[in-house]
Formats: sequence, structure tokens, C-alpha cells
Amino acid sequence: MSDAMESEFGAVAAWTADAVRILGPEYAVPAACQGSADPLMLEWLARECRLAQRTVLLDVGGGMGGPATFAAREYGARPVVLEPMIAACRAAADLFGLKALACEGSRLPVADESADAVWCLGVLCTTPDKTELLEEIARVMKPAARLGLLAFVSDQPRPPGAPEGNDFPSETELPGLLEKTGLEVTALVDPPESADHAWQRRADEATALIGQLHAGDPRLDEARDQQQRIKKLIGDGVVRAKLLSARRF
Repeated sequence: MSDAMESEFGAVAAWTADAVRILGPEYAVPAACQGSADPLMLEWLARECRLAQRTVLLDVGGGMGGPATFAAREYGARPVVLEPMIAACRAAADLFGLKALACEGSRLPVADESADAVWCLGVLCTTPDKTELLEEIARVMKPAARLGLLAFVSDQPRPPGAPEGNDFPSETELPGLLEKTGLEVTALVDPPESADHAWQRRADEATALIGQLHAGDPRLDEARDQQQRIKKLIGDGVVRAKLLSARRF
């Protein structure tokens, strides 16, 4: 993983946990979603994955555990965060008391057919071997289990100005990628527009506090550069977000 991605997903995770401790617990979930998920999006994923009391949910690349905590609080799911960044795993455990395991997506430390549902949000574009990741996800899903996916797609794998470490699938290839790993696409939609202004305000305030506390740190500059690149590509329509649900054959 590149140094820029280490800064974006590693250092920022530790800083976010510190910022939440200062701002208060109501900031934890919005800040831990890092702007990549909001309540309407998470509700769509929860419905598609049929989350309910005691649903075993694996969040692959689950970061600091914001989406997983939303699933636990709102739907009674039993989430486990699987995340390559140790700092993010620590933040998930410290902020939310989640079980969080540090691992690569290509080698999930989970038994075959053990998950009722899997989430993988904003992760597919960060790995060049998408088939390997999806095969591993399919392996841990029970028969008929559901997958919820947030995918960033583009007509070019590496459009000019893309963040380091990103390799975007195209929208047209997404269903085929899943189907060849034993997953049947059940829905593919544009994300709903968020109307939760309080959620966004808290996420923005946490980001602003991190900027104040770590001004001048080159890791913050690297993380901001990564985030600004993807925001520009999305704003220009070069990269698009898609929500997808699938069922294991």
C-alpha cells in the first residue's frame, strides 16, 4: 500500500479517534464513516442485506467501524470489522467496542460460510486484484447470504488525477466480476442523496479539528491530497458511486 494511502486510512484513523474524544460520542459514527457513507446509504444496504437481530455481518475494509456500528445500533446486527490498517482497527475497538481484525482482503481470517451478510464499502477500487477479493468474500458467505457493495466506477481504470493506489472498475464490468465469483447481482443503483445535515456537520467538524491539531504534518497533506483528488473526479463526473447488492449462489 502506498504511503499516501497509509496516511489517508492509517494516520487519519488514529487522529479521528482523538478528535471524537474531544468533540463527544455523538460525533463518532459520522466521523468514522469518513464521508463515504451516510444514513440513507446505510439504510439501503441494510435492507438489501436483510439485516436483523443477531445477523452476523462482516465489514471487509471496514475502517474505523462507523458503518458496522450503525448496523449494530439500528438493526441489531453482530458486526466484525476486517481491515488492513492496524490504526483503524484500534479506532474501531476503542470508539465502539467492535471486534476488529487486521488482515488483507485476499486472506480473511474467517471460516468458510460463516457470514449472514458482508459489506464492502469503497474498497473495490483500492485493489488491482478485484477477483481475488470477491472470491474471498464469497468464500465466507453462507449460501444465499447477501453482499452490500459501495463501488466507485469509472470508464478508465486510472483516470488523470486519480488518487494513489486506486484502480477503478467500470460500471458495465461490475456484474460480471461478481458473477464469476459465485455472486448474483440483485440490485445496482445510484446512492440516494443525503438529507441528514447534522450527520454531515459532525463529520465536517471532526475533519476540521483534525486539521487544526495536525497542521503541518506531511501525512495530513498526503491524506488531504488523496481526498481532494477523488472529490474532484466525482465532481467532474469522471468517477461515479454505485450501490450494489448481491446474493451468493
